[in-house]
Amino acid sequence: MRLNFVRFAGLFGLVLMASACSQTLPPPPSPMANFGAPTESRIFAPTPSLAPDTRPDTEPTSGYEIDGAGFYGDLHFLEADGAVRAVYAHAVEGDVTVYAELRPDSQWLSDGVRRFEGYAEDGAAITIELEAGVCEVNDRQYGRFAHIETEGGAYQGCASEIGPQPSWSDELPRYLPLIRTCLDQSQSSSMAFVRGAGRAQVLHVAATGPDAVVRMRFGESGRWDCTLENGQARWRVVSDDAPAREGEGDPVFILNVMPEAGEACAVYERVVDQTGETLGALGYDACLSGPMAQLEPGLRF
Repeated sequence: MRLNFVRFAGLFGLVLMASACSQTLPPPPSPMANFGAPTESRIFAPTPSLAPDTRPDTEPTSGYEIDGAGFYGDLHFLEADGAVRAVYAHAVEGDVTVYAELRPDSQWLSDGVRRFEGYAEDGAAITIELEAGVCEVNDRQYGRFAHIETEGGAYQGCASEIGPQPSWSDELPRYLPLIRTCLDQSQSSSMAFVRGAGRAQVLHVAATGPDAVVRMRFGESGRWDCTLENGQARWRVVSDDAPAREGEGDPVFILNVMPEAGEACAVYERVVDQTGETLGALGYDACLSGPMAQLEPGLRF
């Protein structure tokens, strides 16, 4: 089972995730504000056991691989005996690999960006920011931008989710043109009435045989599948009894909008293009009391 964002947050009581059930959210602290000068209460002593030959014999549950010009990063969540550890390996060409342990409870969303912070084995501070979007490096497309700050310098790259069951949203850059076509054509078709039921939410996108299928929800209108046939969007209503796809609704994608934090009792990751322009948002239902809570239990994450 993929260690998804909501479950991971629940394990460590993310303040922002919990407080998203309120429509008024206090601003979270910024790890960058204290970078290089952590307060005593935030100091976390890393264990000197992160080198590959001495790591605990446990399989990573999930994480991210980070690729950049002249460097590579590997962020893993390790789950054993009911506890989760976040470990990071940072390899720079021509230099030794740095191993760090990040505080799992220091992950939060601030301004739509996912952040982690911790310390390397020598006590040097490290901060990682992951921002969902269309990122390309080394002739490959990724679903997140990665920004790493170390005492040795700053690094920019791209990140993708790894693990047994990566989120469907990791392939969002690949499917954005299809999502746009479905939504654009729905405004001038019989789906226009359905669209009036509420904001469009992409619940899932995946390739099914030769075609990709976008599964959407418009307000409380139920689920709809969109495919392209000769460049034209074709819609099909999804039966209430139809089983959910793997990862459906975990998260949802909202095109062209970055909702306010706490709206619909959810937290949001901003999705951007390579210029930093907002393309939309990935929404995680924090309280299961907003629109996503109306989904059948099997559709919830």
